[in-house]
Amino acid sequence: MTENYSLEIDFMPVGDGEKSGDAIALRFGLYEDGRWKNQKVFIIDGGNLASGDALVKHVKEVYKTNKVDRVILTHPDSDHASGLRKVIEGLEVEKIWMHRPWNHWGDLKDSIVDGRITRKSFTDKLRNAYQYAHDIEQLAIENKIEIFSPHQGSSYTINEEDILTVLGPSKELYTSLVQASGKTPDMGVFESVRGFSADTKTKTKFVREDLTFETENLAETDVPTSAENDMSLVLLLTVGKARVLFTGDAGTQGMHKAIYYATEKGISLKNLNVFDVPHHGSRRNLSKGILRHISANYSVVSCSVLGAPKHPSPIVINSLIRRNMTPYKTQGKVLNFRFGSVPTREGYTTAIPMPFTNQVEIPE
Repeated sequence: MTENYSLEIDFMPVGDGEKSGDAIALRFGLYEDGRWKNQKVFIIDGGNLASGDALVKHVKEVYKTNKVDRVILTHPDSDHASGLRKVIEGLEVEKIWMHRPWNHWGDLKDSIVDGRITRKSFTDKLRNAYQYAHDIEQLAIENKIEIFSPHQGSSYTINEEDILTVLGPSKELYTSLVQASGKTPDMGVFESVRGFSADTKTKTKFVREDLTFETENLAETDVPTSAENDMSLVLLLTVGKARVLFTGDAGTQGMHKAIYYATEKGISLKNLNVFDVPHHGSRRNLSKGILRHISANYSVVSCSVLGAPKHPSPIVINSLIRRNMTPYKTQGKVLNFRFGSVPTREGYTTAIPMPFTNQVEIPE
């Protein structure tokens, strides 16, 4: 039984400029008499090359092992995938969870408009488009590491107990997102999605927010995000009495689909200990509708040193504070969460929560 397991999670810092990323290490098992027994180590995303090196050092020096039981890539963007190359080169990895968009020729070939596209050209184009993920695949092959394609309902279990459960995306949604991606050869469909750009410049103004919900400027319903972000795995970790939701860069579509699946399966997301806020706290990736289904004691934003005010958005942080999900950010520092009997780590101090912001910027 795993009810007596302890858990440690380290949200590693990624980026010293404006570019944010995700790099997360965690371990769980029985912690007794000052030592870990049957320790399992997972890494979720690897950030950039520097954070990949930091993850390797962290696992060796803090977790005292060279072994990683699971490496998980939530989606193949460079700010999540790049550093995992260092992890695979520097540690002994048992298995990798990741999607490979280039393997979906059989699902999509009948929808391709351009008749010149072949299986080879389709595969080559997507391998080039997702170069970092392709590099991980090649390293896995060289090191004889199994790659598993996780979809909604997949899980990592111990003694028939679900430790890590994939809430989304489903295979059908994932395939449609590959189809919708501008990195995929012309499918002749989903033109509105292909045309989406998150960098559209609009005039903005500053307005006042307070702790009342009447002043909240978070979107009521879904805001479009890129197909690549919605490819992100949404993962529920359950170890002992701890429950943590990891979201990668999932957009509102991906989040809603994951919530719907959880509801269908009788899985509540209202009693989380930690909520990993999607896409570095971008306001496009959360809505009031999503937050009606999620409650947590703490929320975490993985953001770079100079990521604000986009990563994270003050509107998102204010919304988390209103719902009593005390928000913390990495921004150049390791955030460590402990559950069970794990003691405070030497040299670490209590993190300071992010403050409420009274003046926020919104489109005119």
